[in-house]
Amino acid sequence: MRKRKFFIIFVFVVFPFFCICVFHILVPFVWIKVDEAFHCGNYDRAIEYLSFISYMQPKNPESYILKGWLQWSEAKSFYNEGLSYEEKLNEAVETYRKGQRNNPTSWKIYFEEGMMWEAFGQKEKALKLYYLSSKYSFPPYNKIYEIKKQKFKLDEKY
Repeated sequence: MRKRKFFIIFVFVVFPFFCICVFHILVPFVWIKVDEAFHCGNYDRAIEYLSFISYMQPKNPESYILKGWLQWSEAKSFYNEGLSYEEKLNEAVETYRKGQRNNPTSWKIYFEEGMMWEAFGQKEKALKLYYLSSKYSFPPYNKIYEIKKQKFKLDEKY
């Protein structure tokens, strides 16, 4: 009987407490590792760390935003050099979509994906995402769609 009480206490009190403590120590440590990898130019390692963080904290939009940005920046670099870039671009789109599923009202994720499509000259896709970004944001960010819409009209005239 005594072993059973100890087991129940361990499973329902000690183990969850231990997991919470480890979680609160581990995730900030991994963010530090992301920063170190990024500043050392090891972007693939930073992406791996960000994948771990997005797994551990799926409701944190920052990991999706940074991971997607790293992926599409690499795709843009390949694009500028005339290399095949579609795979990296698709990875960035997947990252943003996953972030949008887990954080459907986070305007920053929509905005970042809009910036990606704008960088690749896909103004229609970008404008749709800027609309969603404006829909979920607050002043002054809720004017993003109108500003970008005007900008794209100006670009089309020239």
